[in-house]
Amino acid sequence: MAKSRPPKRILDSYTIKGSDKVIKPGDCVLMKAADASKPPYVARVETIEATGARGTNARVRVRWYYRPEESKGGRRPFHGSKEVFLSDHYDVQSADTIEGKCNVHSFRSYTKLDSVNAEDFFCRFEYKSATGCFVPDRIAVFCKCEMPYNPDDLMIQCEECSDWFHPSCIGMTIKEAKRLEHFFCQSCTAENGKMAENSHEATAQSEEKVYYDAIKGNMAEALIIVVLQKLTSAVAQAGLKSLASKLQKQLPDVLEVSNRMRLLQSDFSMMQAFINQIDAHRCHDQVLEAWLEQVRQAAHEAEDVVDEYIYLVGQMEGANSFLKRALKQATDANKWRKLAAQAKFLEDRLRKITETKNRFDVSAAESRRDNASSYSSRHEHLSDHSYLNHDDDFVGNAEEIKLLTEWLCDGRKDRTIISICGMGGLGKTTIASSIYKKEEIKRMFICRAWISVSQSYRVKDLLKRILLQLMTKNEGVPHGLDTMDCVNLVELLQRYLQGRRYLIVLDDVWSRDSWPLLDNAFVKNNNGSRIVITTRIQAVASLADPNCEMKLNLLPKEEAWNLFCRKAFARLEDGNCPLNLKTCAERIVDKCQGLPLALVALGSLLSYKDMDEHEWELFYNQLRWQLSNNPELSWVASVLNLSYNDLPSYLKNCFLYCGLFPEDYQIERKRLIRLWIAEGFVEDTGSETTLSDIAACYLKELASRSLLQVVKRNEYGRPKRFQMHDLVREISLTISKKEKFATTWDCPSSGSICDGSRRVSVQKDSNIMQTARSSAQLRTFIVFVEEVSSSWFRDCYPCFRLLRVLCLRYCRIQQVPDNVSNLFNLHYLDLGYTKLKEIPRSIGKLRNLQTLYLKGQILDLPSEMTMLTKLQHLLVDVGRFGSSASNKICRLEQLHTLKNIEANKCLVRQLGCLTRMRSLGIRKMVGSYNADFWTSVNKMASLNSLSVTTADRDRDVLDLADLKSLPYLEKLMLSGRLDQGSLPPAFGHFPKLKSLRLCFSGLHEDPLALFSVMFQNLGHLNLYRCYEGTRLTFRTGWFPRLRHLYLSSMNELREVEIEDGAMRSLHRLEMWSLKCLTSVPKGLLHLKSLQQLCIGSMMPDEFKIRLGGSDRWIVQHIPYIGDP
Repeated sequence: MAKSRPPKRILDSYTIKGSDKVIKPGDCVLMKAADASKPPYVARVETIEATGARGTNARVRVRWYYRPEESKGGRRPFHGSKEVFLSDHYDVQSADTIEGKCNVHSFRSYTKLDSVNAEDFFCRFEYKSATGCFVPDRIAVFCKCEMPYNPDDLMIQCEECSDWFHPSCIGMTIKEAKRLEHFFCQSCTAENGKMAENSHEATAQSEEKVYYDAIKGNMAEALIIVVLQKLTSAVAQAGLKSLASKLQKQLPDVLEVSNRMRLLQSDFSMMQAFINQIDAHRCHDQVLEAWLEQVRQAAHEAEDVVDEYIYLVGQMEGANSFLKRALKQATDANKWRKLAAQAKFLEDRLRKITETKNRFDVSAAESRRDNASSYSSRHEHLSDHSYLNHDDDFVGNAEEIKLLTEWLCDGRKDRTIISICGMGGLGKTTIASSIYKKEEIKRMFICRAWISVSQSYRVKDLLKRILLQLMTKNEGVPHGLDTMDCVNLVELLQRYLQGRRYLIVLDDVWSRDSWPLLDNAFVKNNNGSRIVITTRIQAVASLADPNCEMKLNLLPKEEAWNLFCRKAFARLEDGNCPLNLKTCAERIVDKCQGLPLALVALGSLLSYKDMDEHEWELFYNQLRWQLSNNPELSWVASVLNLSYNDLPSYLKNCFLYCGLFPEDYQIERKRLIRLWIAEGFVEDTGSETTLSDIAACYLKELASRSLLQVVKRNEYGRPKRFQMHDLVREISLTISKKEKFATTWDCPSSGSICDGSRRVSVQKDSNIMQTARSSAQLRTFIVFVEEVSSSWFRDCYPCFRLLRVLCLRYCRIQQVPDNVSNLFNLHYLDLGYTKLKEIPRSIGKLRNLQTLYLKGQILDLPSEMTMLTKLQHLLVDVGRFGSSASNKICRLEQLHTLKNIEANKCLVRQLGCLTRMRSLGIRKMVGSYNADFWTSVNKMASLNSLSVTTADRDRDVLDLADLKSLPYLEKLMLSGRLDQGSLPPAFGHFPKLKSLRLCFSGLHEDPLALFSVMFQNLGHLNLYRCYEGTRLTFRTGWFPRLRHLYLSSMNELREVEIEDGAMRSLHRLEMWSLKCLTSVPKGLLHLKSLQQLCIGSMMPDEFKIRLGGSDRWIVQHIPYIGDP
């Protein structure tokens, strides 16, 4: 009988013999070489197992790192002394051969080390031992020798052009280079007459160092912007000034804190101005970095002071009896004394920070170390096309390639500008490159140039590079090219291009700033020349000629799957995904959301992993970590980071905030705008423009920079919902964590990572108390889970004292937590779609509240709500004010939004005091209120949206005789009978109306003729049971901008006539319950732009039969016909 082998046992760890060091899977180790004269081998432990009868024989499965000399190509000059390559060579060895642990850093992490120890190594390549190939197959090069960067070698940087050089390549010794204070390369010396002098001892910094230093400067300024907004708001409030004055004798520290905050405001204004001048692409400067860190800490402390000040004032702003009681308590005096001491300490600290700046010569100028953008931009730009540089990798975008080829070859003689726009990693460069390299294009454009622009460039350098590419070797480079100024270079380029047909590709353009000069240089010579621009920025893409602007989209799911499989399973004979990996592979593809760069990068990396389900699942669960730490995926992060790095400081906070929403979440435009304002991210320009308008511009800019995607538009085309690409969100979460900006609780392992973050987003079922308690300085708490305990808020209150934002939407709570009324700093409270039965009277203590969201409930609103004098937005499904509250509603003079409030006699009169109203929704209107209500509406000069519903649609009449012009009204909904069954004259005074909905209007005559004259900008028209006639006619030229038409429940309607040329932009038509409409309107044939014909319930059977039969020819051009 054969003996069975002893079973293997997988171990979690192993203690190295002769030491107390413990290794685990994933650790890197040094292993004894067979030849004792050789250094130990470097390996990564994959698994640890025990064999033998008693499980005492420990073995490790390892993945070897190769030293450069062990690879097929041998050691090269750019290989560092501590460089190793992660190979695809796996082995099983006895654990006894392990000598000790070591650290294999990413290239970026290695360059950040303060000191390099014997056990430190770095890896920037993966090595394929069978073929001798490397991944990635290219990296950035420097100096005129075009050699990749070796971190062991000293390099010096030209202060003029920012290029890096090896001392030996420019005739210097290392000793001479270290003694330099300034350095200008030969080209810049000849151009500017400057001589190299004194020291510029610079070593090229890693990509992440340069990038993260830029983030630090920008994030310091972004934080200061928020602090300044809070300081300005606090010191400007008349109520706080009055209270401080009254309490001067009882609590003199109140006035002292107020005065010190004014000084803080002045100091931080100067700091913001200084930081704003620092070059965003400036190289790593340890002194500057340390100084910025001090500024950031001081800004956080200032935020604590001003928030504590507002909180303490909020405590005292209650009833007089509360105030008297509070003054008797010594604890209040102690709190103010402590806060005054904090403010004084902070003031002293800011003074020392300023002295430090002067003492160590921290300057916004670039004389200390010029920016390293030439390294950063070249290295990062390369990432956008390193993975997508082979034609056989190309999947999708066939229509785009065809169209671009047509634009290049269409025979037009005019010079044509073409743009390709989309987010980083979509393959803009790849598409342009694939066409640029085609033989037919080469034959058509003998004179060609491809110029990579990137974020940091000089126009003079661009012009030189274009000329050098265009001029053939036979023509020779003109003498003195290096010393020419921009004007001479433009004139030279004009002369050269004048008689030629040329193709110039400007790849990766970030700004329009230099376009006027370039536009002048690219002559309009009527030879059929073409200029192609690739960009992520919509404003740059708009430089294209009409109908020559291409917007790239993410790959559809099928093409994304094909591209991923082509890379991930290239080593398998059939190239197909194994069944055991399909579920995990699909999740990874879904995570990429059609982004080609990510699909190729992840597929390439996974192709060298075992086809093991557990290993792939582990990789997926660690994807955020992999993007930040795996050198093979750093290309993906770098490409996406570029867009963030290019953001102005005022958009940094706004962008990171979007990452607080769950993966694939559709973010509402209005909700996001109100949250940004509540957080203090939106700068008050002091003009007539509201903060909401400024925030809307911020949102538009983020979308135009391809950092947010518009996923839904409202009825007249304005973006309504946005979504953040999963990988862009991962980048934002990584930065948020580093900056302690915010923490998301989105997985079981998120528990202990709040570490001082000021914002928390709970996205998975978890212990909310533990989440909240892990950050003592919370300003924002957003919950996306439904189940919460009844006591959680009381237990977490100490961490919530200074909250500005509390969002509990969809939480199953039946009452407002008791302590919510003590959150005196609260600006935004979202209790929508909860199980609330009532709003407590104590809500009136939240004097700083700006937004109160109560959608999903029918509530009686207490009169104390009128004490919320800063309230701007009140939203409820049905809200009722009692007579007492209605009389006092005039106190809410800051109100911009009031939705779904039931009318009463007192309320409609008092509404006239709310002159800042922009969006008003009134329910249960009765005929006797008409005069007062419309008189009040006339006083709302900025009204943008109006909705009015009568109490009884048959009895109550809407009489708009007293309504005058509403010049800014864009959206109007009237539900109820119109007086005399005709359109009121006031309809002729809504010049900006874009959306109109009429219900139960009782119109006797076809209203379309008047609508076409009154509403030239109409984009959405909804007619519901509003017309009693038999025929509607749309004439030629009517409603040129109408995109959505909704016709419903007009029981007498028998015919809809649509003439050719009517509604030429119509996109969607819905028809519901038109009981007498039995035939398909023949005019639908003229609606060439119609994409959706939606047939709702209760349409006649005869209509449906003819639609699918005899009248099918009328609608066969419409892509979608079916249910709404």
